[in-house]
Amino acid sequence: MSILHSTKEGVSAMLQLKKRVLFLFLSFLVVLTCDSEKASQSFQADFDTVDRTWIGADFWSVPLEDWQVKNGRLECIGKRSNMRVNVLTAFIKEGEGDVSVSVRMGLFKAGKPATAGLRLGIWDEEDQDVRALCYHGHGLDVGVSSERQLVLGPAKMDLPANFDVTDFTLKVTASSSDNGYDVFLEAKDVNGVFAGLAESEIEDMRGLIALFNSHPDRWEVENLACFWFDDLSLSGSKLQNEPDNAFGPILWSMYTLSRGVMKMTAHMPPIGTNDTQTVQLQLDNDGWQTVAEAPIDSNAFVAVFKIENWDATKDTPYRLVYEDNAGAVSYYTGVIRHDPVDKPLVLGGMTCQFGSGFPYTPLVKNLSTHDPDMLYFSGDQIYESNGGYGIYRFPADLAITNYLGKFYMFGWAFGDLMRNRPTVCTPDDHDVFQGNLWGEGGVNNPIEQWQRLTDSSGGYVQPAEMVEVVHKTQCSHLPDPYDPTPMAQGISVWYTDLIYGRISFAIVSDRIFKSGPQKVAWWPGRADHLKQVLPDPFALDEPGLELLGDRQMEFLENWIRDWRGADMKVLLSQTIFMNAATHHGGEKMVLVADLDSGGWPQTSRNQALDLMRKAFAFHIAGDQHLPTLIQYGIDDFRDGSWAFCTPAIYVGYERRFLPEQVGIDIVNPPEHGLPNTGEFYDGFGNPNYVYAVGNPVDEPRQSPRYDHGQDKSSGYGIITFDQIERTITVEAWHFNIDVTTPHPDNQFPGWPLVLSQFDNDGRAAVAYLPTLKIDGLDNPVFELTNEKTGELEYIVRAKGSTFKPKVFSTDAYTLQVGDPDTQVWKKLEGLKPSRDEKKNILEIQF
Repeated sequence: MSILHSTKEGVSAMLQLKKRVLFLFLSFLVVLTCDSEKASQSFQADFDTVDRTWIGADFWSVPLEDWQVKNGRLECIGKRSNMRVNVLTAFIKEGEGDVSVSVRMGLFKAGKPATAGLRLGIWDEEDQDVRALCYHGHGLDVGVSSERQLVLGPAKMDLPANFDVTDFTLKVTASSSDNGYDVFLEAKDVNGVFAGLAESEIEDMRGLIALFNSHPDRWEVENLACFWFDDLSLSGSKLQNEPDNAFGPILWSMYTLSRGVMKMTAHMPPIGTNDTQTVQLQLDNDGWQTVAEAPIDSNAFVAVFKIENWDATKDTPYRLVYEDNAGAVSYYTGVIRHDPVDKPLVLGGMTCQFGSGFPYTPLVKNLSTHDPDMLYFSGDQIYESNGGYGIYRFPADLAITNYLGKFYMFGWAFGDLMRNRPTVCTPDDHDVFQGNLWGEGGVNNPIEQWQRLTDSSGGYVQPAEMVEVVHKTQCSHLPDPYDPTPMAQGISVWYTDLIYGRISFAIVSDRIFKSGPQKVAWWPGRADHLKQVLPDPFALDEPGLELLGDRQMEFLENWIRDWRGADMKVLLSQTIFMNAATHHGGEKMVLVADLDSGGWPQTSRNQALDLMRKAFAFHIAGDQHLPTLIQYGIDDFRDGSWAFCTPAIYVGYERRFLPEQVGIDIVNPPEHGLPNTGEFYDGFGNPNYVYAVGNPVDEPRQSPRYDHGQDKSSGYGIITFDQIERTITVEAWHFNIDVTTPHPDNQFPGWPLVLSQFDNDGRAAVAYLPTLKIDGLDNPVFELTNEKTGELEYIVRAKGSTFKPKVFSTDAYTLQVGDPDTQVWKKLEGLKPSRDEKKNILEIQF
């Protein structure tokens, strides 16, 4: 039951209510005097900082672009519903007591109706992590509307006619009682005009506190009324300070270590032009020493460090240092781990972070338990709807801030893991606000064309400045690109290689150069969705179509031949080079083929697979939201490399592989006999072998959200590379499990699987060269060239000192054997193969 009062008519009743609240406060004061554990705590903020988008480390604004600090006060400048600034470092704790919150505020932009004020007790029953509360929590709204009403939850009352809504103080007090909480709300304007509203028996009062500016509609409202806020004050026995919840000014770091070069990015929030514009990197070498200072990029807000001649044999503590213009110093600490050449390399493979599962607490906890040596985020670090709000495409500066607000969720969720281990992060289509990206070398894709062709035309829709921010924030810490020449519109490239733990990684994009499907589609509807079986699927494989593009293919040609410091090869890209899914979306739409997959264009796909096979390279990718372990086929089933499409961190759009339901012949299943596995031709005519697939359940639970993600096949991959045994152990873990409690269902069916490095060339031998026994050189590299064609057959580092080269013709071969690190080589020409595997032994002395 609400008790409503305003000036004049309810003065007497208001005084009585104030006496009641005062009595409650005095009662609690007596208790507090006797119980030190309930001591009152407080929090104040006056927003007297420089003008900027970022509010400060004690706050987190959602959406980022809808709030700013200007002229010493906080302003809402957006037009969405549920715009809020969460207080991170003080919250309402559980138990009895009281809390009081006040803020000075006012309407500074009149417009369509909005309500602004305070949100109390923001709580999420599933996950009480402060990050979860910021995005999924709900609380009690109290405030003032632009229509001149005082609001306390569902209760409303008209403000006095002379109440000045442009400048007033809002104060709310909540006190525990026998039946919940009594809440008293008062508003007093700059002239002393007063209004009050009370509510009793509020069921609960715990969680975060936020400032908000909102309207009741779901969508954006042009010319929305906006409010300013200042002088925020929190106090009471139920208030608890949590300084460790602060986020910023250094948000997180990412780094890589390769070939004696350490590169790192310090990720900063959108600071102001009058803020300090540099970050320092310090290392602990018998005391902290500043080794570098880097400027903060004015668009991407990252500071990039590159330290050469790095000692990779030891763990090195580091800290990033930021001193603001008031002299306050902030630190962000971590460890640059030593290069793990002394143990198997454990890599955590992740992809696709749909925001409904943020902050992905079960997955992050389990991943921390695995303690991987290295992380790979293959793409879709953001989705357009992440954060619970949409995107802005134009202008560029607004699109950039919108992207940053969503990208910061990624860093907030995984920052503690990334600070202490190398991270490879590559952008995919959603990272640049496109459902599909056919980059075509960076050309512009006009928004009108993109909308008309339903996301099937080539090029980038977003302004090049925004795309550059995506590349800078996600890839600046990667080793320098193989060829840094920009693409069209000046858009940068980031394809490169990295060696860590004696594993050589090629990091490429299967998006930025890919051709658009509008070049081949003749059917109605979406050009990327093939819904009918084609008599000749290779009719879609027209000359000149690209997957990786000539530049990256040149890079891979060089990469497969470079075995310095490496025992094994791995290709990292965004999506797998096949079309596995048959059913798409929650409605289970059937597609014969999806041109967004890496199964098209077929010729370019096969050329990439041929290069991978020449180096016995394993492939790790994501994007498909369907955990899949496959062996590629080029000319025949299982003649190529193996590939692992890791589970999506949290699935939004479902996909399934149910071949028998749509009449696809799938034969020769693995020994485990699981359904939907075996050899089949995808809709592009590519031969593929599915060893394991993790389909979603038929009808996923809708809540709680972590169970929802579990049912939709969310999770992560763990891949272990044993450099001595030359094995690859592939694991696919569910999202909402506990890895510390072993259970056969913790992993998807069919996992784990242990592969040999040499399984990544699945061709059957036609003949063999003599068995090679090497004396004086451990684990040499063998390079085999067909003398008739001049083509490289393959190049690989042997396991041990004996190697039996298989060949695929009876032509003569040239063999080079040696050590690429010392450049000691021996060359043998005119080697004749034999069909007798055991015939001949050739000894080579070094």
